[in-house]
Amino acid sequence: MAQILDLFECKRHLTAKRGFEPWSRRFGKAFEDGTSIRDLDSSIVRYLIRGGEDSAMALYEFIMGVMGLGAGPRFHHLETNNKMGVTDITLFLLDLLRFEAMYRLGWLVNYRFLTVPLLDLVQNFRSQFSAARHQSPSLAPSHPKYILYLAQFESDRGSFVRKMIPEAIQAFCATENDTSKS
Repeated sequence: MAQILDLFECKRHLTAKRGFEPWSRRFGKAFEDGTSIRDLDSSIVRYLIRGGEDSAMALYEFIMGVMGLGAGPRFHHLETNNKMGVTDITLFLLDLLRFEAMYRLGWLVNYRFLTVPLLDLVQNFRSQFSAARHQSPSLAPSHPKYILYLAQFESDRGSFVRKMIPEAIQAFCATENDTSKS
């Protein structure tokens, strides 16, 4: 039994290495199989939440590495079903990264997916996390718009939070000098 667990852990470690290798080169940081969004430096979160081709490529590199689909630049040459899978996971991770920025700004309460290892978010997306891609964390009671948030129908609160994302990106990116995780 111990050999089976060792084999599983070895495979997990190698998968994480393959996925995080481009990030280690890009960001000059070390990552491991247990690295979650919460563990990322603010500078990395800032880079990834901005959107655009560079941040999308960084996410493609990680996701495609974990999935064994090759390097990020190959994204445009993937078969349609693989391309759709990578796109779905990219959008999910992008949402989570933006929620993390909002959390670090003190705008949101804690959200359980932000502490799940990135490796697990990718590997188990279809089986465990795809339904969560349409969920949103709750606004923090200390946020100035909290009363407006509470006035929303419960089913509209996620949309309320998501509409704040552009403002949150601007506010979080304005904290360029902050290199901490919080």
